[in-house]
Amino acid sequence: MKKFIFTLIAILSFTILKAQDVIHQRNGKTLKVKIIEVGTDEIKYLVDGKELPVFALETSKIDYITYADGTTKKFFKDFKDPDNYEGQLSKAIKMNFLSPLMGYAQFSFEKSISPLKSYEIGFGIIGAGKNMELDDYYFDSQYQYHRRNAFGGFLTAGYKFNKLPDYVRKGVRLRHIMQGTYVEPNIIIGYYKDDAVAQKNGVRSLTNRQNLFGGLLLNLGHQWVFGERFLVDLYGGLGYAFDNRKNDDVFFYNGRNHFVIQKGGEGASIGLNGGIKIGLLIK
Repeated sequence: MKKFIFTLIAILSFTILKAQDVIHQRNGKTLKVKIIEVGTDEIKYLVDGKELPVFALETSKIDYITYADGTTKKFFKDFKDPDNYEGQLSKAIKMNFLSPLMGYAQFSFEKSISPLKSYEIGFGIIGAGKNMELDDYYFDSQYQYHRRNAFGGFLTAGYKFNKLPDYVRKGVRLRHIMQGTYVEPNIIIGYYKDDAVAQKNGVRSLTNRQNLFGGLLLNLGHQWVFGERFLVDLYGGLGYAFDNRKNDDVFFYNGRNHFVIQKGGEGASIGLNGGIKIGLLIK
């Protein structure tokens, strides 16, 4: 009986000594080790019962760990795993903060469709802001003062690709699904009427114009999220722009400022835009 007890104790002791933690990697391989530290970015472990060297493995490469006592620890797959962002708001309504000073109001809606990707659509009301002044002119040797009196609207649509995300855990979790530096192909199309001073055959006159404009731009920006509720989006863009101006239209007032987009020259030309949007995250 004593011999049986000693044998059982020896077997149990050997089993305990041989019990190991098992790392199950995403590539299907397993490692039998002794885990000594589990961090946010990596775990550290020993092999073959040796105290040195200490090995490290990135947590983004680990599916789960089975500890020697039978318990397990699951790791998120990678930053593309939706479970990483459970509870985060992934939609936002935004306004171009400075646009009223430029003579228009711009609003947009953004929705994240996956980590590092989102789409944004919006509209603007031209004339819902400061009534821009025309330059000072003389008609019939008398000084006259005019404003642009613009009214119209435009639509925008863009698709964001985050290239430099902000991480909480490198390669595993973004700080917020809607935060980071991005590039955005963006389309703008709009129409408005405004007053302008035309000069033809040496004669100046005030005229009302109909303006059709648009552009295809590539925006570069960065979006910050504060308190899981508010965001700030700073961006600027460069690309192709067009309008309905004819080469024989001669306006004393430079009419290439289409509010949301600045166009240089006649016909197809370079377009610029930019702004600071503030927004509220919603469900």
